[in-house]
Amino acid sequence: MKTIVTVNSVAKSYQETQVIQHCSFQIYEGEIYGLLGINGAGKTTLMKMILGLQQIDNGTIYVLGEEAGNHPEYLSDVGSVIETPTFYEHLNATELLSMHLCYMQKTANIAETLHLVGLNNVNHKPISQYSLGMKQRLGLARAIIHQPKLLILDEPLNGLDPIAVTELRELMRNLTDQGMSILLSSHIIGEIRNTADRIGILSGGYITQEFEVAEKTSEYGAHFEDYVIELMRGGSK
Repeated sequence: MKTIVTVNSVAKSYQETQVIQHCSFQIYEGEIYGLLGINGAGKTTLMKMILGLQQIDNGTIYVLGEEAGNHPEYLSDVGSVIETPTFYEHLNATELLSMHLCYMQKTANIAETLHLVGLNNVNHKPISQYSLGMKQRLGLARAIIHQPKLLILDEPLNGLDPIAVTELRELMRNLTDQGMSILLSSHIIGEIRNTADRIGILSGGYITQEFEVAEKTSEYGAHFEDYVIELMRGGSK
């Protein structure tokens, strides 16, 4: 199984506060890895370090065989939506994605990508008139249009209605079927359970438990959420 991301004993502090410490995990080709933790657990910080947006205090992160922060070339094969996506809101979706492709020095079918995320009927509407859910979809379109090998999504289902959530899950599964790897974060257990192949529990600044979703769902059944809550609280079941 090909390794796409290796996080090895990583640490990160902000002033006197240790946010990430001795954190290690791997992401494999074609899987959805769910990073699950309470608000403030350090999920976004960890994702930003993988993207080279935050300096690593200690440890190493390798993405697509290159060390994060030292070789930004790997970013051309990475897509991401971190926190709330921001746009030039006077543009429409087609104009925004065209500008993004120019910046990335890549070509792609914009209309096809907008269709994938359900924005094909509003692609000429100014982004300033988009709802929160529509902006989430556009952020995803921008993240996948250059066909990255790794997709990083921070709380990707926020602001989406139930139909959109189902469609996004189907899209993520289609992307992994094509070989893309996805790292997504959430503090909502059901969201991760229904989306990820593997889950890593981020608690106390590191991955305290890691497991296959199908395995633990089979083992705990209706008590799966209770099991995960105990892990998030720092238990070791």
